[in-house]
Amino acid sequence: MKSLTHKLRIAFVFLFLLSFSNISLADESKSPESIVHDFYSAYLQDQSGGNEALVKTYVSDDLAKSINDSIMCNYDSDDSISESELAKKCAQKHECKQDKGNYICDWYGIWVETDVNYFTKSQDVFLSWRTNINTFDVIQKGSDSLVDVVLGNGSEPKARFKVLLKKDNGNWKIISVAE
Repeated sequence: MKSLTHKLRIAFVFLFLLSFSNISLADESKSPESIVHDFYSAYLQDQSGGNEALVKTYVSDDLAKSINDSIMCNYDSDDSISESELAKKCAQKHECKQDKGNYICDWYGIWVETDVNYFTKSQDVFLSWRTNINTFDVIQKGSDSLVDVVLGNGSEPKARFKVLLKKDNGNWKIISVAE
């Protein structure tokens, strides 16, 4: 009887671990189009601004760092780094220019808008954007993919983007969002 209980425990542990590996494999097999759709679906629903886990899951580390540093230097810091670190980070010169009505600056090779949300290219999120996320015209070449996105419908303004993704350790990550 003891042997049977031991074997059942081992089988249960094996099945438990196997179920997590299937979840991981399912994420790796997601298409760039579904990654972009899932990201915007979750991102636009979160009104609190607490998107750190979401960004970590869907956005490349380089893009997340560029956006985060731009926000820290252009707006009030969240006190996540010391004043001396913030001063050092913000003292670095960044090439800036006007682009399509927005002021953008080069943060480590990534152009980031200083006066709008990077992912929506807007200060506002319209209600129709949350429920109407359309992805299409996927172009994929090797480990790079470009997905067109349209947010919204009806009388509210629509937002149109080109989202560039790169495969990173088997997972698609957003590396750029452009109008």
